[in-house]
Amino acid sequence: MTSPGPRPVLDSSRFGRTPVPFLLGLVACCLVAIVALVLVVLQRGPAPALVGLFLALLPIPLLVALVLYLDRLEPEPRALLAVLFGAGAGVAVITALLGRALNTGVITTPDLDPHASVAVPVSAGAAIGGALVAETLNGLVLLALLASRRTEIDGVEDGVVYGSMVGLGFALVANVYAYAVAWDSGAGAVADEFASRGIFGPVFEALFAILFGLAIAYAAARPASAGRYLVIIASWVAAVALDALWNHSVREGGVSLAVTYAILLAVLLAVFVAVVADRRRVVRMITLFLPDFEHPEVVTGHDILMLASLRWRRLGRQWARLNIGVVGRRAMAQYQLAATELAMACHRKSLGQTSPAVYTKHRDDSLTLMRDAAAIVRGREHLYPPPWLGPGDPSVFVNPAAQRR
Repeated sequence: MTSPGPRPVLDSSRFGRTPVPFLLGLVACCLVAIVALVLVVLQRGPAPALVGLFLALLPIPLLVALVLYLDRLEPEPRALLAVLFGAGAGVAVITALLGRALNTGVITTPDLDPHASVAVPVSAGAAIGGALVAETLNGLVLLALLASRRTEIDGVEDGVVYGSMVGLGFALVANVYAYAVAWDSGAGAVADEFASRGIFGPVFEALFAILFGLAIAYAAARPASAGRYLVIIASWVAAVALDALWNHSVREGGVSLAVTYAILLAVLLAVFVAVVADRRRVVRMITLFLPDFEHPEVVTGHDILMLASLRWRRLGRQWARLNIGVVGRRAMAQYQLAATELAMACHRKSLGQTSPAVYTKHRDDSLTLMRDAAAIVRGREHLYPPPWLGPGDPSVFVNPAAQRR
């Protein structure tokens, strides 16, 4: 008797397929960041390090929650996002160590300079040098992601999510150093540092990495060409330029800082518009490809309408939770994610970005997950019908016999 094959799992649960060298490199960055934080404690004492860590952490949970909220349509592997966050933290430490090893302020970023006074303006050379090192290393992390998991990068939203995690990891460690340095100048200096970098600093550091994330999303969807490489180079130049502008103007204040805020917020708005457009693209994929799989146990036309709306998806999970409990909500969430991954797989196949064997396995796994999840919901008694259905409308979540009663 042959043993059954491996149980299908959602893409958001997969992480082990990532090449080992890539994982080892990211883990090394995480370890570097941890060692650096220990050194801060040993060199400056526990009080500056703990206060710096506390202040640096304050905005991070909210920003990470926003990134995960953005990533709810087709979630990326959470373990991968965590490791990318650690890689960004490691990049911040490596930038600082390079500046200290070469004893130059041209490389050391203002956030990480262990000898800088918080009152000393940042020269243009130091700002550009720090931005060059930081954004180049952040870009290398994302390029490694592109090389190792190209087929998992499905669009603008993925590039924004991956870039955000790298940038937030960088901002966390950078601000720990900045607050530890400011501690030597008193509580007022720490407060000034938090006011200037603590709130918008992590947002903008994430934005700089997002620019490169958008480039790898563009590159992942296209074959190797000169245009693809030009986009990557252009995104790197833009990230370096904006990073240097921010590092220089944050100390200048006045009109210079106001203009910088206006520029960065405009870029942030443009990224938001791109994410909204990408979300609509994914919805079009669902409505384009899923009708080919209509089946009473897999998906119906009315279920596709639910899958194509974030609002109806949320109401669907709430309906399953109220009618069946936690098991129902989990099954509904699995169904929605598997359906989205099926549409993504069909899209990659249409573009020739996946082999027939890989597509077939991905398709079959997604259909199995959808069928199993729908059966869990359909097999329980419902207090009231799904909110996206009218009287008599067919759905994989409703038993036709029970619907006729």
